[in-house]
Amino acid sequence: MDNWREELAVLKAQLAVQHMALRVMVHSHPSPGAVLEEWRKLRADTVAAAYSLPFDVRTSEWLSDHVQALAEDWTAELVDAVTRHANRQGALASGLDAVPASKSNA
Repeated sequence: MDNWREELAVLKAQLAVQHMALRVMVHSHPSPGAVLEEWRKLRADTVAAAYSLPFDVRTSEWLSDHVQALAEDWTAELVDAVTRHANRQGALASGLDAVPASKSNA
Protein backbone atom coordinates (compact mmCIF):
# COMPACT_ATOMS: atom_id res chain seq x y z
CA MET A 1 0.00 0.00 0.00
CA ASP A 2 3.01 2.31 0.05
CA ASN A 3 2.64 3.13 -3.64
CA TRP A 4 -0.93 4.48 -3.44
CA ARG A 5 0.36 8.03 -4.02
CA GLU A 6 2.01 6.97 -7.28
CA GLU A 7 -1.14 5.13 -8.34
CA LEU A 8 -3.23 8.19 -7.53
CA ALA A 9 -0.86 10.37 -9.57
CA VAL A 10 -1.19 8.01 -12.54
CA LEU A 11 -5.00 8.13 -12.27
CA LYS A 12 -4.91 11.93 -12.15
CA ALA A 13 -2.68 12.00 -15.24
CA GLN A 14 -5.03 9.64 -17.09
CA LEU A 15 -8.01 11.78 -16.16
CA ALA A 16 -6.25 14.93 -17.34
CA VAL A 17 -5.45 13.34 -20.72
CA GLN A 18 -9.03 12.13 -21.10
CA HIS A 19 -10.31 15.61 -20.31
CA MET A 20 -8.00 17.12 -22.93
CA ALA A 21 -9.16 14.56 -25.49
CA LEU A 22 -12.80 15.38 -24.79
CA ARG A 23 -12.11 19.10 -25.15
CA VAL A 24 -10.41 18.54 -28.51
CA MET A 25 -13.31 16.39 -29.68
CA VAL A 26 -15.93 18.95 -28.70
CA HIS A 27 -14.07 21.98 -30.02
CA SER A 28 -13.42 20.28 -33.36
CA HIS A 29 -16.88 18.72 -33.71
CA PRO A 30 -18.87 20.16 -36.63
CA SER A 31 -21.94 20.51 -34.42
CA PRO A 32 -21.05 21.07 -30.76
CA GLY A 33 -24.70 21.92 -30.13
CA ALA A 34 -25.61 18.31 -30.90
CA VAL A 35 -23.00 17.13 -28.39
CA LEU A 36 -24.43 19.48 -25.76
CA GLU A 37 -27.95 18.25 -26.46
CA GLU A 38 -26.91 14.62 -26.02
CA TRP A 39 -24.97 15.49 -22.86
CA ARG A 40 -28.01 17.17 -21.35
CA LYS A 41 -30.04 14.01 -21.98
CA LEU A 42 -27.75 12.21 -19.57
CA ARG A 43 -28.04 12.75 -15.88
CA ALA A 44 -24.98 12.79 -13.68
CA ASP A 45 -26.64 10.55 -11.10
CA THR A 46 -27.37 7.98 -13.81
CA VAL A 47 -23.73 8.05 -14.85
CA ALA A 48 -22.56 7.62 -11.25
CA ALA A 49 -24.97 4.73 -10.70
CA ALA A 50 -23.55 2.94 -13.77
CA TYR A 51 -20.24 2.32 -12.02
CA SER A 52 -19.94 -0.67 -9.71
CA LEU A 53 -18.70 0.99 -6.61
CA PRO A 54 -18.86 -0.45 -3.11
CA PHE A 55 -22.25 0.15 -1.53
CA ASP A 56 -20.95 2.61 1.08
CA VAL A 57 -19.20 4.74 -1.58
CA ARG A 58 -22.03 4.69 -4.11
CA THR A 59 -24.50 6.04 -1.61
CA SER A 60 -22.22 8.65 -0.16
CA GLU A 61 -23.06 12.27 -0.72
CA TRP A 62 -19.37 12.92 -1.30
CA LEU A 63 -19.39 10.95 -4.57
CA SER A 64 -22.67 12.49 -5.71
CA ASP A 65 -21.35 15.98 -5.02
CA HIS A 66 -18.17 15.32 -7.00
CA VAL A 67 -20.03 13.77 -9.93
CA GLN A 68 -22.42 16.74 -10.00
CA ALA A 69 -19.56 19.24 -9.88
CA LEU A 70 -17.66 17.49 -12.67
CA ALA A 71 -20.84 17.24 -14.75
CA GLU A 72 -21.49 20.96 -14.30
CA ASP A 73 -17.90 21.75 -15.32
CA TRP A 74 -18.26 19.64 -18.44
CA THR A 75 -21.62 21.25 -19.27
CA ALA A 76 -19.97 24.67 -19.04
CA GLU A 77 -17.21 23.44 -21.37
CA LEU A 78 -19.81 22.27 -23.88
CA VAL A 79 -21.72 25.57 -23.69
CA ASP A 80 -18.43 27.39 -24.31
CA ALA A 81 -17.77 25.24 -27.38
CA VAL A 82 -21.28 25.91 -28.72
CA THR A 83 -20.84 29.65 -28.18
CA ARG A 84 -17.45 29.69 -29.92
CA HIS A 85 -18.85 27.68 -32.82
CA ALA A 86 -21.82 30.05 -33.18
CA ASN A 87 -19.51 33.07 -33.07
CA ARG A 88 -17.25 31.55 -35.76
CA GLN A 89 -20.24 30.74 -37.94
CA GLY A 90 -21.57 34.28 -37.47
CA ALA A 91 -18.20 35.79 -38.36
CA LEU A 92 -17.95 33.61 -41.45
CA ALA A 93 -21.48 34.51 -42.52
CA SER A 94 -20.92 38.23 -42.04
CA GLY A 95 -17.58 37.97 -43.86
CA LEU A 96 -19.25 36.22 -46.78
CA ASP A 97 -22.00 38.85 -46.87
CA ALA A 98 -19.39 41.59 -47.02
CA VAL A 99 -17.52 40.12 -50.00
CA PRO A 100 -20.32 40.37 -52.57
CA ALA A 101 -21.18 43.89 -51.41
CA SER A 102 -17.60 45.09 -51.92
CA LYS A 103 -17.42 43.40 -55.33
CA SER A 104 -20.67 45.02 -56.48
CA ASN A 105 -19.28 48.47 -55.57
CA ALA A 106 -16.16 47.92 -57.68
